[in-house]
Amino acid sequence: MGTSSRTNPRRNKSRNEYQLNAFGLVGKTFSLWSRKLPIYIVIVGITGAALVLFQAFYLFYIFGLTGFGLLEFIGTSPIDAIFSLVLFDIPTVILIPIIILTLIGLLVYAVVAGAAIRYALVDYETPGSGNISESFSFAWRLAVPLFGVQLLQSLVILGLVALAVISFSYQPIVALGLIFAVTYIAVRLTPASAVVIAEERPPINALSRSWQMTSVAFWHVFFSQLLMAGVFMIVTIALSLVVGIGLVFIIASWEILILITTIVTSLLLSSLNYIFQAVLYKDLEARDVTRNFNIL
Repeated sequence: MGTSSRTNPRRNKSRNEYQLNAFGLVGKTFSLWSRKLPIYIVIVGITGAALVLFQAFYLFYIFGLTGFGLLEFIGTSPIDAIFSLVLFDIPTVILIPIIILTLIGLLVYAVVAGAAIRYALVDYETPGSGNISESFSFAWRLAVPLFGVQLLQSLVILGLVALAVISFSYQPIVALGLIFAVTYIAVRLTPASAVVIAEERPPINALSRSWQMTSVAFWHVFFSQLLMAGVFMIVTIALSLVVGIGLVFIIASWEILILITTIVTSLLLSSLNYIFQAVLYKDLEARDVTRNFNIL
């Protein structure tokens, strides 16, 4: 079992400097993102685009042009994958390639998430010391725990959501309670992937550590996530408008314009969630150590 000190042996900040309020967490996330944006585009955006191209060509090779339409059935996270496989009636001849590509995709996305978190942690602790190759190598070594954490989180949340949907028609109060439970558990497990990277823990241990770190910080994490989601939405809309207005007189097709806008916003902004997890982990780690020190 590793410890958080493995993220970088050179620490230039005291632990108190990592403790931030909700606005500080969001501000620091965007600060880390903006100063290393080209690198995050490579780690998250370009890697994700390369994966989609691979999946598209694979499906085209098997099914021809109709294969492109099957991309929508491939999940980018365990939750997406489970929803796609359960909700859609996919023929067996299509199901096997979809499952294969989904498993490959989930593993790649787990590594991408880990690499982005690793880079953000190292860059946060010692600005300018992050390395793309090292980040991917580090995340690849922890690919199985990263995937395991995401899968377990998804199964727990989806299980509770399914119970809420089933009980809604005859026990609305129970359904409402389950919805609150989903929110509570999702918040408590938010830093789990960052724990895997920072402390090199196996899935169950990482989830337990995440639960422990957020034990007295639920509202802090909840409001930070809420603020981050709001700011992210505003930035996404603003960027989409800028890109759309810039291209509207060049591209006549609305479909192509929307596609390009989506690709650009994804390339630029898709890393923000992972950077936020790294910043949140450092904040919770500092609070956890300080609390234990005060108790002693």
